[in-house]
Amino acid sequence: MNQTTPFAVITGASRGIGAAYARTLAGQGYDLLLLGRDVTRLKTLQQELHAVTQREIWAESLDLSQPQAAETLYGLARSYRSEVSLLINNAGFGMYGDFAEMPLANIRNMLQLHMNTIVESIRLFLPDMLARKHGAIITVASVAGFFPIPYMTFFPIPYMTEYAATKAFLIAFSEGLARETQKQGITIQVCCPGFTDTDFHQSAGHQPKQVFFAQSAQQVVQTSLHALQSKRTIVTIGWQGHLALWTSKLVPRKVLIALAKTTTSRLITPPKCYDKQGEVHCCLCRLHSTSWR
Repeated sequence: MNQTTPFAVITGASRGIGAAYARTLAGQGYDLLLLGRDVTRLKTLQQELHAVTQREIWAESLDLSQPQAAETLYGLARSYRSEVSLLINNAGFGMYGDFAEMPLANIRNMLQLHMNTIVESIRLFLPDMLARKHGAIITVASVAGFFPIPYMTFFPIPYMTEYAATKAFLIAFSEGLARETQKQGITIQVCCPGFTDTDFHQSAGHQPKQVFFAQSAQQVVQTSLHALQSKRTIVTIGWQGHLALWTSKLVPRKVLIALAKTTTSRLITPPKCYDKQGEVHCCLCRLHSTSWR
């Protein structure tokens, strides 16, 4: 086994942005450990990438919303390669509905996955990178993190208060960690996509109207990986991302809150209502949906 070959660990790799990271990095000569909950998709992607690139591609099913998931992730990575060049924290999910009526178990899972597991994973992987004075960590957040408010003007989904708050935490955490580790050979990046054209929303039963500023997963990944060269910490995608970032800095918060509800109501189409035994429910019926990547 060639220890000089770069090795990347990607969570939430079965679809969307995670799969796009995997395809791009395998094409750049990385060996990969892919993690996700959809075993079928993971195995299909693993076989595809190995056939096309002849790289070493491993796939493991792991629920990162569970306690001690970070230790399991770290142990799996070390079982394949002793040195991790790039850690990509991409796993996440959305929930649609009023916060006061959200199932408490779903909220706990989101907090564990979006914050606890990511922070714990970075804590486990970072010391090895610091010892080598080389490595990079990308955490996928969202422009929603620039607007930690009840309804988000630039993220066209209502009723996602807790989602935006977790993404705001990831942005602040990454900025602080980047400052701590500067000049030590480590790159800390928080990638903040806007509305991205994946099945993240549809798999939750949410049907967004056509969004003219939607980004592709490949566009997100290309921008993110290119930004590693300049060691930028906060990475936004295209003019939409720059607009969202500067709007969050310049427009008073009260104005953003006032505009958000009317803006998002024009951008969504409610999903079909399913019965109470169904896996997907209409957010307008005060039931709840979740979507994993």
